[in-house]
Amino acid sequence: MSFKSNLINIVLVETSHPGNIGSVARAMKTMGLSSLSLVNPRKFPSGEANALSGNAGDVLENAKVFNSIEDAIKDSTFVYATSSRSRTIQWPTVHAEEGASIINSQVTSNKKVSILFGREDRGLTNDELQLANTHIEIPANPEYPVLNLAMSAQIVCYEIFKSHFNQEPRDWHDYPEVDSENLQMLIDHFIETAVNIDVIHPDNPKKIISRIKRMFSRLHPDEMETSFMRGFLAAINKKLK
Repeated sequence: MSFKSNLINIVLVETSHPGNIGSVARAMKTMGLSSLSLVNPRKFPSGEANALSGNAGDVLENAKVFNSIEDAIKDSTFVYATSSRSRTIQWPTVHAEEGASIINSQVTSNKKVSILFGREDRGLTNDELQLANTHIEIPANPEYPVLNLAMSAQIVCYEIFKSHFNQEPRDWHDYPEVDSENLQMLIDHFIETAVNIDVIHPDNPKKIISRIKRMFSRLHPDEMETSFMRGFLAAINKKLK
């Protein structure tokens, strides 16, 4: 399934420092996003923005500038706003990870989504927050829940990227996992060796044998690892004779 990143619109509202625009562009490109909208930036275009964008100059070149948030989001079916502000009227709110999953489902259905990021010093106003269908929060230390603009954008963009590309766990095994019969043979061999070197006392094993069985069952070694362990244990027992 293709990543429909062109349907995800990152909207920066009245950004004061042009370097932050460049840093957000870099964060976006790193995570496969390219649609950037700027609402009344204090200074843009800017050499500082270009310098901090790294190799994301194309994101800046294609950025669109608007006079209002309403214009920037008018083509979007769903609008999200990032906020850590306490609100008198509660709004539907999700954490960044959950929001990213929902956003991916929406763009997969060919729905355009906009994500609003507020001013560096005071974020979004209550009226601006109420333009969104849903608010996105980034969990942080409650004693200091402060993230700068580029950090916030990086986290949200990362969660969107992760949600799309990492849905299936990647298999890291280079050999087949051992079957139950050979696993039990390994466990028996390990316990026998532990008894032979007096690590386990067969007349008073307590719960250690059950713990050993649980350990190997949890590890679930592959065929190569099992073969090595059987050879290692055999060598130990050979030395004991």
